[in-house]
Amino acid sequence: MRGGIEHPFGRRDRGVGSRSRDQNRMQRYVHHTPLNAPRTRVLEEALRADLIAVVQIPTPAGVDKSKYCRYHQNRGHTTEDCVTLKDKLEALVQAGHLQRFVQRRGSLGRTRPSLTRRDPQVRNQQRADRSRSRSTERVVRGVINTISGGFAGGGSTSAARKRHLRNLHSASRAGPSRRSMPTITFSDEDFHAPDLEQDDPMVITAMIAKYQVNKVLVDQGSSANILYWKTFRQMEISEDAIMPFNEQIVGFVGERVDTKGYVDLRTSLGADRKAKEVKVRFLLVEADTSYNILLGRPCLNMFGAIVSTPHLTLKYPADDWQVCTVRADQKMARECYAAGLKIKPRTTAF
Repeated sequence: MRGGIEHPFGRRDRGVGSRSRDQNRMQRYVHHTPLNAPRTRVLEEALRADLIAVVQIPTPAGVDKSKYCRYHQNRGHTTEDCVTLKDKLEALVQAGHLQRFVQRRGSLGRTRPSLTRRDPQVRNQQRADRSRSRSTERVVRGVINTISGGFAGGGSTSAARKRHLRNLHSASRAGPSRRSMPTITFSDEDFHAPDLEQDDPMVITAMIAKYQVNKVLVDQGSSANILYWKTFRQMEISEDAIMPFNEQIVGFVGERVDTKGYVDLRTSLGADRKAKEVKVRFLLVEADTSYNILLGRPCLNMFGAIVSTPHLTLKYPADDWQVCTVRADQKMARECYAAGLKIKPRTTAF
């Protein structure tokens, strides 16, 4: 016990004599959440994160000694077929751990396992919950939108936005045009953050107007690229470069923030000075925030950038069709998040 909190999965399992009693107390599952990696690998990750400990059990006589179990450290069955390990890993998944190994099937939630027949009351309750869930899913009660404003909707005027919408209807009737770009994929090699069980924001470094700017927040929910006024002042760019923009930015709950105009600046993602460079339009906003710049959909689409938040990695095609990789800084992201919580709101920062 450390700090009055006991680890949910002990570092050392009891000896052989108490093994049967432990299994009786352990939650047993008939169905297990599908995983996207072999259990051997998931076990190694759980061991590395100190979520589970191996149990050394002597090898029984007369078993197939060609099969080895990493969890029990004995022979007779494989790690992949170990029933006890399956239940241990399932319990960890249900506790919210090892989520990057959960196989997604087109939904945000994970498969809910069924319990053994010894608990029919719980199983019946699960059926009732699923029935209510299906009936609820048939009704759409409303649509929730996100941050709006800037140039992503076609322009700053009402007429420009209406024209932008009409163009979409015309394109739908004419059929989609093709856009070509190289295939971009993410693999296990892209996991780089020290803490893999994370929900951190995507915070990167960018080269903007020949300045290396840290603490750049990548926000796919924003329709505008935002250069905060305090950052603009540090960049020593002449205010003569500012173009007028009189529209406000609208936030999640309808709050509105004034802008100071916009600037077009040469931008590259990441700290590599040889990276692809694009002219990006930034709205200038004065707000209290721990970030220097916010990159929204307009910038990401100009680069053709694909973001994977589980990997904390962004990739985009270079001019020669090579794929460039930009990795988020997890330490910087957490520092910005912690600093942002201490800021007393004056205006809303997107």
